[in-house]
Amino acid sequence: MSVATAQGGLRKPLVLLTVLGLFAVLGWYAHNYASLDFLIQQEQQVRVAIASNPWQSFFVGFGIYFLLSLVPGTGGKGVIYGWLFGFWPAVFIVTVGLTLAAMVIFYLSRYLFQETIEKRYTHFLSQMNRHIRKEGSFYLLTLRMAHAPYSIVNPVSGASRVSSWTFLWTTAIGLLPANVIWIYVGLRLPSLEELAAVGANAFIDLPLVAALVGCGLLPPAVRLLVSRFGIPVRQNHTGADNPDTETAEQSRDAL
Repeated sequence: MSVATAQGGLRKPLVLLTVLGLFAVLGWYAHNYASLDFLIQQEQQVRVAIASNPWQSFFVGFGIYFLLSLVPGTGGKGVIYGWLFGFWPAVFIVTVGLTLAAMVIFYLSRYLFQETIEKRYTHFLSQMNRHIRKEGSFYLLTLRMAHAPYSIVNPVSGASRVSSWTFLWTTAIGLLPANVIWIYVGLRLPSLEELAAVGANAFIDLPLVAALVGCGLLPPAVRLLVSRFGIPVRQNHTGADNPDTETAEQSRDAL
C-alpha cells in the first residue's frame, strides 16, 4: 500500500474523530453552562428553516456541498448533512455533489492541466493506465471503494486513458457505500438539545457505534480483499501476459 493511500485511509477516521470530539465538547458545555442555550436555539431555527423551506434548503445545501467538495481536505461533510437533512436527501446531495465535483476536477485535468499532472504523478499515472488496460473499470471502482485520496485519483484519472463515462459511474457507485455509512452516522448523532440534557452519554447508541466501526473497517477491508484476490480482469483483455498473476501483484502495489 502506498504512503498516499495510507494517509488517505487515516484522514477520514481523523476527521470523524474531530467531528465527534466537537460534538462531545459542545455536549459537555451545553450540559454544564446555560449560556449555550443560544446555540441550541440556533440549531432549532436551522432545522425549522429546513422543514419550512425544504426545496430552497435542499438546493442551498447542495450548492454549499458541491463547492466544498472542490476543496481538498474537506472530508466528513456527509456526517453534518445526515445530521441536518436526514438520510435520503443527504444521500442525494452527497452522492451527486461529490460526483459532480470529481467530474469538474477530471475535466480540468484532462483539458487544462494534463501536462502538469503527467509531470507530477508520472508513476501513478503509468500504473493507472496499465491497470485500465487490464482491469478496465474494475480498477477505478476498487480505488473508489478503498478510498484512495480524491486529491490524487481525480486529477490523475483526467490525465489517464479512462473514459469520462467510466469515471462518472465508478465514482458514484464506488463512493456510495462509505457515503451511506457516514450519512447514517450523522443521522444517529444527537441534537444539541439532547446533548444539553444528557451530556456525552447521548453518544451511547449501538447503531451509531456500529456505523463508526463500519466507517473505519470498509477501506481496509476492500484493500485486504484486493491484496488477497486481485482485481477482476475484464473479459476482452488479450495479451501475452499472465493476467491473473500480474493483476494480483499490481493491485497490491496500487492500493
